[in-house]
Amino acid sequence: MIIIKIYMKYYYMLFFLLIIFAFQTVISNIKTKEYTDFKILSSILAQSNINNGESQTVDYYARFNCGTIDNDNGPLRPGKYDSDITIFNRQTFPLTVIWKPIEINQENKNNFQTINIQPENIVNINCAKIFPSLSTIKKGFIEGIALIRINVENGQLINNFLNNQGQSININSQQLNNLINVDVLHTVNTLDDLKKEVLFLKVDFLLNNNKGKTINQQINKDNLTAIFQVEPNLIIDPHILVKNIINNNYSSSNSQHLSNDTIKVLGSRLFSNTLTDNHALTFQKVVPTITNTTNVIPFANQ
Repeated sequence: MIIIKIYMKYYYMLFFLLIIFAFQTVISNIKTKEYTDFKILSSILAQSNINNGESQTVDYYARFNCGTIDNDNGPLRPGKYDSDITIFNRQTFPLTVIWKPIEINQENKNNFQTINIQPENIVNINCAKIFPSLSTIKKGFIEGIALIRINVENGQLINNFLNNQGQSININSQQLNNLINVDVLHTVNTLDDLKKEVLFLKVDFLLNNNKGKTINQQINKDNLTAIFQVEPNLIIDPHILVKNIINNNYSSSNSQHLSNDTIKVLGSRLFSNTLTDNHALTFQKVVPTITNTTNVIPFANQ
């Protein structure tokens, strides 16, 4: 009986040890699984942080010319200049862009402004919108670049939230080039009015004085004709017009000045001509510049 009791005692001890070993094995497996799951979760979080940090900026740089040039000192001819920048939303959803003019001389510092464009619609930016105060343009000629920008972060149009558009719109990178079309029309008008009438006086005359013979020989004609641009509602003396032009152009070489008696007016005729607007147009299609930025958030190694 004593021997049986001893065996039973060792049997219980062995059973107890087996239970402890099994418990330790289960605990070890649980820790291993937790560590593995933690590593997988860490990798997912790190990738999520990278993806959330991806952003793209789509920029359009459209040139503008505004104001008046009244001299020949620069590369552009004298005239009144205006630029019209059109932005076409090619999408089936509303789209918001931000823009600001950047002048070459940086005289006016401008902030970004928002424009909401309805689906498949067009908005425009002209000199009147770039410079709401007409006195700014009247000072002279101003040129620069209109920066038009669309911001995308993690596939979402950030600009739409700036213009209080509630819906979240996701796009892919292939759509960035084709969100909008930006075109610029530059115009120059050299006249104050679209049409302007000009009056001319044609005078046929003869120099009938012997002293004027040298002038006749120099001009190499007996019967002469001159055409003068004249203003309306004024009294015109053809003798004075002819005398002044001959004295100014030929008297220096002949040391004499003609009088009215020297000039015999054979006839005169008044006629008019209408000058149409001298208008020029140039067209510019703006290509977008896309900048990708990825902000990687480091994750501590476990």
